[in-house]
Amino acid sequence: MQLGFSFIFPFLLIMALLQGGAGLLGRDLCGWRPTLIFVLIAALVVVIPVGGLPLARWMISFNANFSISLTAILFCKITENSFGVKLLDKNALLTCWVFSLTAGVILYPMALGLGRFDPYQAGWSFSWLFVVVCGVTILLLIIKNRFAVVLMAAILAYNLHLLESTNLWDYLVDPFMVVVSFIALSSRLLRKLSSRP
Repeated sequence: MQLGFSFIFPFLLIMALLQGGAGLLGRDLCGWRPTLIFVLIAALVVVIPVGGLPLARWMISFNANFSISLTAILFCKITENSFGVKLLDKNALLTCWVFSLTAGVILYPMALGLGRFDPYQAGWSFSWLFVVVCGVTILLLIIKNRFAVVLMAAILAYNLHLLESTNLWDYLVDPFMVVVSFIALSSRLLRKLSSRP
């Protein structure tokens, strides 16, 4: 199951790149027909063998596990481009960016040896991390924030061992997600500052 799931993120990434390229060329992205064409092209690309491995598996050299959060954001962007449906609204996206950046700031410096505490260890089994994530998920459900669904998907994927990692942190966040969150929050802040008189 892990091997099959490792094709999902590369497939979605190629779909997003195809949609972006078509958008730059002024092509209409909405509807089943262009989406089906992009699906077929992306499916063919991810299975192209390069050096004995499918192209999708080569992405593991960039990042061993792409988080469920990043995968969900990419899926939602593709769905919006294809059918005009926003699965995650602005509040959910903002929550996602803040959650991911906060998780990255807590996790990566300490996991690399800054300080004596390594929060990455908490992801190996039932611990404070699982309790915190469940608490945040419940709170988001109460306030009807759609990012709760992404967190539930991450917990479910962790329980099903869909990624090659067995650490909950890897299901919640990855370095690319942290960078994307930083860029999204920075551009949002710059827009707000530039709109002030």
